[in-house]
Amino acid sequence: MITENEDGTVTYAVTMRDDIQFSDGTYADIDDVIFTMYVYLDPTYDGSTTMYSTPIEGLEEYRTGMDSLYNLLIAAGEDNTDFTYWTEEQQTAFWSEGLPAAGAAFAQSIVDYCLTNYLDDDYASYIGSTAEEISAEEGLQVAFGMVMWGFANGINDDGLFEDVLGNTYDMANGEYPTTADYWANMVASYADENGVTDYVTMSDTEAASSGLFTYLDSDYTVGISTENSADYVSGIVRTGDYSMEITTSELDATFIYQLGIQIVPMAYYGDESLYDYDNHSFGFTKGDLSGIKEKTTSPMGAGPYIFNEYSNGVVYMEANPYYYKGEPATKYLNFIEITSEDDKVSGITTGTVDIADPSYSAERADEISGNNENGELTGETITTYLYDFRGYGYIGISANRVKVGDDAASDESKALRKAFGTIFAVYRDESVDSYYGETASIVNYPISNTSWAAPQVTDDGYQVAYSVDVDGNAIYTDDMSVEDKYAAALDAALGYFEAAGYTVYVEDGVITAAPEGASLTYTVHIGASGSGDHPSFLLLSNASEALATIGITLDINDHANASELYAAYQSDEADMWVAAWQAGTDPDMYQLYHSEGSTNYYMIADDELDELIMAARQTTDQTFRKSLYKSAMEIIMDWGVEIPVYQRSEMFVVSTERVNTETVTTDMTPYWSWMSEVETIEMN
Repeated sequence: MITENEDGTVTYAVTMRDDIQFSDGTYADIDDVIFTMYVYLDPTYDGSTTMYSTPIEGLEEYRTGMDSLYNLLIAAGEDNTDFTYWTEEQQTAFWSEGLPAAGAAFAQSIVDYCLTNYLDDDYASYIGSTAEEISAEEGLQVAFGMVMWGFANGINDDGLFEDVLGNTYDMANGEYPTTADYWANMVASYADENGVTDYVTMSDTEAASSGLFTYLDSDYTVGISTENSADYVSGIVRTGDYSMEITTSELDATFIYQLGIQIVPMAYYGDESLYDYDNHSFGFTKGDLSGIKEKTTSPMGAGPYIFNEYSNGVVYMEANPYYYKGEPATKYLNFIEITSEDDKVSGITTGTVDIADPSYSAERADEISGNNENGELTGETITTYLYDFRGYGYIGISANRVKVGDDAASDESKALRKAFGTIFAVYRDESVDSYYGETASIVNYPISNTSWAAPQVTDDGYQVAYSVDVDGNAIYTDDMSVEDKYAAALDAALGYFEAAGYTVYVEDGVITAAPEGASLTYTVHIGASGSGDHPSFLLLSNASEALATIGITLDINDHANASELYAAYQSDEADMWVAAWQAGTDPDMYQLYHSEGSTNYYMIADDELDELIMAARQTTDQTFRKSLYKSAMEIIMDWGVEIPVYQRSEMFVVSTERVNTETVTTDMTPYWSWMSEVETIEMN
């Protein structure tokens, strides 16, 4: 139950089931929930759950005044002389041993990721080797990881391997870079003009699996108190063995989703002797999560399957006899790491895999159909389940880089970006259809069609993206041919370029000069494996050709390494880029579009947009929220910083021969897959 109080606070009354058992047979109660929450809210917690950012009453007081030792050491710097909270020996050891060791392990994690996901002869040629040679030599593996992640230039004209610092290695004669060398390149790449490295941004940007700080010795992850802080969170109140109340300082529509935590057993992860709710002790010492982290490789929970071990790319699991829905029908469940999309369907046909999730494309659909005698996606060999992807594909434009003069918010700057948006939008249909066929649809607003907040064609004011000219008139008519639409879009784009201040030679319809701050040449980045393998690549090619006819050059930078694409737009070094968003359960727009959003790569800064985003967070009225988001999306489109492109399908393929498909979840959605009812699946 949710109660909005007169003072503006909101109270959530939570009652849990009393029949939940962990896989060791012990029962879960509200103390396990409270223990779990305090782990997530600890000042030194560095996992992916973001409950610590919510407006729970008393949370700020609980987290203030304590930080992890490594955060404090990094903030203080190597030249610090104040040893109030740590010793000089600790500081020296951190900079000379602790951080470099973690850095080398961090670099190795990137190398491992590259080997798992990219190692083939084509990519191996970047360092003058073959995949087989790299697999056999550790030094070549490091070199491969460096070049794939953008920290090396590859083989230079002298035949030497060269990193981004200019260091060279004669690998032909056994001289290889080490993970320490890799680390040194990262440290230098994230250093400012004073030589101070931003380790936090480095970790967030470069992490392939775990962040940098997860590789530090536990001595550095312990919390250090720098001032007095509360020893409990006042907004978390135990009301019974299976109930509690959580009070927030304000209404936040997204908070309810933070309550969907995975409960873990305090008896296993924590220390029951340290749990005394009345005296503000919650199963571990505040600021010390080391004991909990030690259990992360041997997890325990209350789910349908029990973790047994991980070995050689396989996670081995066994049915949990205490699962509250009943013991799963299939005794053993193994998850196998598959690095190649091509191996997922073939794994079904060869019998090494029972269920897989290949990326959908027209080519993949043909492969599946070809393995069924009936020529369909579902047959006697393979059964296919399609559902909408939770996100959508888009083209982004940096307002900071694609603008007129110095004002990214000016009408001229918006017109410039909308000129490109108009051209990109008209080529969407052909490009998406050729790649996905009938299993993808065009998206006209910056939101996934799977969201309840997505505008529908039947809604008042619904509009196809970038379908009006600079005067607000419709560009297209129903009787236009495809070629007519392309010509109309080009003419409309010229109108936007003129409005942006570009000089247009009217007789030929060719742009001859750009206004101050703008350009005749822009670059769009795409991760199409360096070979054009992407649903939006044809779109870009067609747009580039069309723009060339009016004097605008659109260069396409097709990255073979997707990390280079991410680095380009995340650091605002890309004029435009192609990517896809993975939508959350709630349509909250703060992170992506608020001027202070952490992933606002568009560099959009609009006070009205910020107000709409915050207003939508402060109401639970879904109809009202949808109207606020519609207005917000119209502002985003008016800025011309995003061109929504496609909503694609995802798939699961199941072996019809080995799995009883009648026991597999039907009507899958982005939020409910076969895993949601895995306990019901039976083998033939």
